[in-house]
Amino acid sequence: MNFTEILEKIAGRSVEAGGRLVSGSIRSDIILVARLAVCCIAFAVALLAGAVPAVWASVILILCALIAGYDILASAVLGILRGDYLNRSLLISIAAILAFIFGAQIEACALVLLYQITCIFIDYAIERTRRTVLDTIYCDAANANWIDDDGREVTVESSTLQPGHHIVVRPGEIIPCDCIVLEGSSRVDPAPLGDDSGPASVKEGDELLSGCVNMSGELRCEVSTTQAESAAARLYSSINEAPGRGSAVPEALRGLKMYFPSAIIVLAILIAALLPFFAENITVAESVRRAAMFLVIASPVSMLSSIPVLRLCAGCGAARAGIVFDSCSAMDGLSSASAVAFNETGTLTEGKPRVVKVNAGRMGEDVLLKIAAHALSYSNTPQSRSIIEAYGGTIYIDLIENYSEVPGYGVEVYVDGIPIRVGTRELMRIGAVSIPDSDLFVEEGETCVYVAITDEYAGCIVLSDPLRADALSGIEDLRHSGIENIIMFSGDSRDRTARLASSLGITEYYSECPREKLRSTLSSLRQGCAPGKSLVFVDSGENFGNSHTAADVDTAMSGTDALSMPRSSDITILGGKVGKIATAVGIARYARMLMYATVAGAALIKLILLIIAVLGVSTLWFTVFIDAIAAVAAALVSILAFSGELYGTKSK
Repeated sequence: MNFTEILEKIAGRSVEAGGRLVSGSIRSDIILVARLAVCCIAFAVALLAGAVPAVWASVILILCALIAGYDILASAVLGILRGDYLNRSLLISIAAILAFIFGAQIEACALVLLYQITCIFIDYAIERTRRTVLDTIYCDAANANWIDDDGREVTVESSTLQPGHHIVVRPGEIIPCDCIVLEGSSRVDPAPLGDDSGPASVKEGDELLSGCVNMSGELRCEVSTTQAESAAARLYSSINEAPGRGSAVPEALRGLKMYFPSAIIVLAILIAALLPFFAENITVAESVRRAAMFLVIASPVSMLSSIPVLRLCAGCGAARAGIVFDSCSAMDGLSSASAVAFNETGTLTEGKPRVVKVNAGRMGEDVLLKIAAHALSYSNTPQSRSIIEAYGGTIYIDLIENYSEVPGYGVEVYVDGIPIRVGTRELMRIGAVSIPDSDLFVEEGETCVYVAITDEYAGCIVLSDPLRADALSGIEDLRHSGIENIIMFSGDSRDRTARLASSLGITEYYSECPREKLRSTLSSLRQGCAPGKSLVFVDSGENFGNSHTAADVDTAMSGTDALSMPRSSDITILGGKVGKIATAVGIARYARMLMYATVAGAALIKLILLIIAVLGVSTLWFTVFIDAIAAVAAALVSILAFSGELYGTKSK
């Protein structure tokens, strides 16, 4: 074990990172409390017992400070070795050492003791706040009804369930793990997972997600994942870990973290050096004492310690509304959004198109559907799935050859040796396939998938993908939340896109947009945003790949099944309601406002303490006490970010 590792072990939880104390658990452990209790008793003896000689009293005070604060001193040395010369422990150590040198032993010892005690309360306030808000989104079931090998029903802890186990879920019970229904039918409510779309019917073969509530019938299920890997656990861990992804401190406040301590330390040096020359009644010892108070105030911990827990509270409040932030940067990007771009399929529309008409010019409708279904058999777009479902027959995969899909356009494939094209009007144009005028125009809300056989037009399949019920109100909510530009992308024809955009009041739209064109257009839109403003892109969850788009914030609208799969978007909207986009914007902006308000309040307290320090009417221990109160108050105030009634916009 090298010297640095020894220091880290001694410092323990006093090690600082990023301007705030790192605490793996509540800091008031038994050893620390015992140390402080003994030191406080010794401090009282040295302070109050008149029979104790002054020399021994000083020795007792020095020993108390060393025993109570050896971890602070170790952390200070670590800070020096790592080049972090402004960390909290180092500033406290310097202030205490200066106080001892210049005869203020009582103040120095009180400073160390009170600093340790207040850190306990700060850690406790932060940890208690974290646990309080996290408990509200914890929706795992503690127990489950397991069917053992003998067919008997046994109540066991849900954490012991393994894939393949059979369980029984009765009405009113929470589903303990992700599972598959083997027997029975019922309705399950995904509301505990943040999806307020209402109860859904389930039957044999359907997948159930943990955390959902069984509403009616009894279900016999087979466990598909352990509880630790279930949807509810993923939601919980995602919210808990989000504040640790990216910098919790907003970019606008990072300068405060960098320059505030430096400025205060410079002032402390000037006070120690110059105050005796400008005030005859102030001694060098007194000027150093006042400078030491400046060092105590220099750390921005009280101003910034509440920000991570405030982020967590905002994330938990968002999760209750069905909004999952992946990181701090996603929340910051959304708070400064000025433009929102929608890929309309699956966001503004239901994303579940259905075949409403088949125009088969020279063959039967069933034959055209069969050809199109075979050609699209490897495609996973909503339109492809709808056409295959409408066909309903057997797909003979061995007939498919040379399959090629052009994202956003369609597919080119050989079916039983015959070249087939199925896709958009643009795909037909590329293949020099002429489409009759009668098939170029469709009703509002409808789209066409064209079919060509051996480069000759064979007909089209008309699908209808209705608008979401809250699409219009959701767009209005976005405008009311201050979003200046709302843009829509569509892969459909210009006429259909124009009609859809007009019905939603969207003036900027892009039609016949394959994935490549969409991404390049997003890049141009991003460059057109004003400085400090961001672009948000909204798409259905299944359309997001592993790469980020050119937008500042990628937002996926998905069902609760997204919780059981890896997510590549910055924000996930559960339940598919457009109005939740405006809710997410409101939450992000409210969290930002609350961050600035708490930092400003703590900064005001620091300013008052600085004035008191200059006037000399305060003590070291009083300074650290008031500074700690500001940190605790900021941590407690941060729970306001959790209240859904306070960010002004609720999910609908």
